Amino acid sequence: IDLVESSTKAVTLTATVTDSNSCQDLSSVLAYVYRSGIGYTGCDTAGEANNNYCYPEVSCSVDGGTCTDNTDGSADYTCTVNLQYYADPTDTNTQYPTEFWMDTIKATDDDAASGNTEVAAGVKLNSLTAFNITGSINYGGLGPEESNNPLDQTVTTTPTGNVGLDQEHSGSDNMCTDYPTCSGGTPIGVSYQKYALASLTAYSSGTSLSTSAIEVELNVPKPTSGSPTTMDTWWGIFIPSGTISGAYSGENTITAVKGETTNW
Repeated sequence: IDLVESSTKAVTLTATVTDSNSCQDLSSVLAYVYRSGIGYTGCDTAGEANNNYCYPEVSCSVDGGTCTDNTDGSADYTCTVNLQYYADPTDTNTQYPTEFWMDTIKATDDDAASGNTEVAAGVKLNSLTAFNITGSINYGGLGPEESNNPLDQTVTTTPTGNVGLDQEHSGSDNMCTDYPTCSGGTPIGVSYQKYALASLTAYSSGTSLSTSAIEVELNVPKPTSGSPTTMDTWWGIFIPSGTISGAYSGENTITAVKGETTNW
């Protein structure tokens, strides 16, 4: 299963249900979808619902063309469960790499007799490494030998997938008045930009940006609800002596990286 960033993923379940009297005696067919470590007994009532690992009592509908007569013993059903983007992944390098997502179908007839069957083999739910960040960094108006000190330009990261996150930071060689051509003015080298993981960090204590991607241990927690925890980084720049005045721009790249599970 591949989830959808900041949204839900519709997953289809199918089953054939048999009633020895008649399929038309069936009063309800429900699906229960869960991580295997939770099991059906941990997800067999509405009160156990949790969008991370348990989706109980999903309504199922009889397929057209089946159960057309009271002499028919079987009917085909289709159920659709909408998995949240933060549902627990079960692929490698996650908290539950040996588990699967399973489903059980429960049928009840008009005499309140019921039966349930679990799918024979589950499926993996894949990691979704995704995030949103604030769109730009504006260092403001600075003159030669001035800096953002302490680092004061904030970038906020919001996870939009189902894993904890770190990041990789890198930047273009220079900021220029005619970026990306960089044929005029006085280019400002990438290393004059710095970032930190704590507010009020002095410019001299920040980490210099590089053209090579460097992993940053941001430790954004895995979302567990529709209101995920966000994390900030702080940025600044020093303007070298002799820099010609102008509006300088460049390009920084921030890449999402699946974090270590101990920090989820």
